[in-house]
Amino acid sequence: MSIKIAVITDLHYSSIPNPFIPERCGEFADTLLLRAIHRFNRYIKPDIVLIGGDLINDSTTQDAESLTKNLYDIIQLLKMPFIAIPGNHDLKNHDFYNIFPRPERFTDIGNTRFVAFDDPEMPGYNAIRQADDIETMRAARADWNGPIVALQHVPLVPPDACRYNYENAPELLKVMADCHYTASISGHLHGGLPTLEHHGVALITAQATCEAPFPYQIIEIADDGIITNKTETLAVDSTLNLTDSHVHTSLAYCNENMSIPKINRLAELFGLKQTVITEHSAHLYFDRPSYSAKDFYNKGVEAQTVPSRIPDYFSMYQEFAGANNIFGMEIDFDRHGRPVIEEQHWSKLKFRNGAIHYMASISTDDASESEIDAEFLFMVESALKSGIDALAHPFRIFRRRNLPPPARLFQPTMELLKKHQVAAEINYHTNEPPLEFFQMCVNNGVKLTLGSDSHNLYEVGEFYPHLKLLNDIAPGIAPSKLLLEIKNED
Repeated sequence: MSIKIAVITDLHYSSIPNPFIPERCGEFADTLLLRAIHRFNRYIKPDIVLIGGDLINDSTTQDAESLTKNLYDIIQLLKMPFIAIPGNHDLKNHDFYNIFPRPERFTDIGNTRFVAFDDPEMPGYNAIRQADDIETMRAARADWNGPIVALQHVPLVPPDACRYNYENAPELLKVMADCHYTASISGHLHGGLPTLEHHGVALITAQATCEAPFPYQIIEIADDGIITNKTETLAVDSTLNLTDSHVHTSLAYCNENMSIPKINRLAELFGLKQTVITEHSAHLYFDRPSYSAKDFYNKGVEAQTVPSRIPDYFSMYQEFAGANNIFGMEIDFDRHGRPVIEEQHWSKLKFRNGAIHYMASISTDDASESEIDAEFLFMVESALKSGIDALAHPFRIFRRRNLPPPARLFQPTMELLKKHQVAAEINYHTNEPPLEFFQMCVNNGVKLTLGSDSHNLYEVGEFYPHLKLLNDIAPGIAPSKLLLEIKNED
């Protein structure tokens, strides 16, 4: 059976930016790791994840243990097996393995065997493999007929192929060739190396995940033994000039860790052109108990909590926003289809996402399909007539009620968007956008927006699935041809 392997290495997690190597973004290692793990779990679904060492940047700092524990807590979110080994920057051996599980001598996934090594460091940031571990290399083949993959931190390559290597590399390469290893996977060299083939063994040196564009490897071993090694990145291609049109703040009741300064730094690192800060209007006008009671829907903005948090939102934006931010809001609507926002505040916004977050009909057990359809289309048309720029997460309200997106409503919703010249947002936040609907929009000239709907920093500009959907519905067409142009002006 074929196997898919994801590789992350060299996160260099630290509590502060690296003053000597600023391109090493270790202060965001937890965010990078969380982004990768959510992507692996939801979209890539590898059979195993290999973590190749240097998880932290400095094992001598007082917070080295807590940083390592933090990464382990994140890694435990993986929905598939993983193997983690320390690098030369990590806590040493027993300290590392007091936090992370020590790899088994052999880890068998399907028909593939993995052998992980934690080798002693040698001068020049090199390594050496000791006799008992060389015997383990041989023993891995004794009772195994399938592929074997070795994992270590320092590159294991022919002499002169890399400035870092094993002092006994020739011996190790011969053992792997004699035992018919399929691949050897290493990290340590931040720029990585092209895959080398040595007597039938693929020698892979993965790039460091801590440096932009934050790469990771996806390695597949096919049934016939053919290996493919693809580098993907956590950042988007900056030449696409993409805008994240839906980013929340610390004022959202569903916020996890949002901060406008960090949003801006991550947007830059992740290759975005700009971000639209769009807080929930109902979260700003209503306190949490009133919001939970759906006062925004039942009573409208007139019933807002006094004082509201609108001034906090405006002052936060003015204090922290930069040139690449656009001031917006995610507008809620009441049961009469009226926007939950005062006109004086509406007029100051540069971008408005409209969202249908609640409908009385879909929240009861006795409403008919026709009643639900009628309220949905009424709410959508009311939102579009109000002057919003984009309809946020169309049909997600059905998913939130464990209902499939109703295909019967795709055509009338698209026609309303086209009539009112409003964009449709591609949004994967607790949502699966229906490809058929967005195909319909593209075919009829309805513009699209890309919204991460970020409530956690790892989500900012996470357009991995968005770009795949665009390619599926309009292969070969540049995203700029399909997306609404968002400018920081009226």
